[in-house]
Amino acid sequence: MKEEWINSFLAPAKLVWQKELGQALELAGAQMVSNQYTTDDITAIIGVSGQLQGNVLYGFSEETTKSIISVMVGEDSTPVSNEIGLSAIGEIANVITGNAATKLAELGYRCDISPPVVIEPVGTKFTTVGGPQMLVSFASSLGNLSVRISLFERFD
Repeated sequence: MKEEWINSFLAPAKLVWQKELGQALELAGAQMVSNQYTTDDITAIIGVSGQLQGNVLYGFSEETTKSIISVMVGEDSTPVSNEIGLSAIGEIANVITGNAATKLAELGYRCDISPPVVIEPVGTKFTTVGGPQMLVSFASSLGNLSVRISLFERFD
């Protein structure tokens, strides 16, 4: 997995978090991990197709999810697992990935993204194809965000 692919997600994650949630998002770390993943409390998955293929998985704790929903919906009492709450989480993942796809296109990698799929509860096991994942961890006052990037280049 190329560094430029990973970097294409870093600035969009920070920008979207600041714009949509009004809080700074700081890079906490990055590491290569296996292609197997056990979901967080709430996990949003976005598929990538085109010159790059794979998935991006966004992991949120229940506390982070509650904080995001509170900011986006404007209510502290919105349940994490209702449709509005899950839609808010999917939208954050979708906007970050959409911005990353634009950056990748600027680098010459035309990509399309799928609508988000939001998985709950914690503990579902996924295996992505195409090799290991890059796990990027972020921290903010609203809570932590983990982004697992699993992309490979398609050659026709």
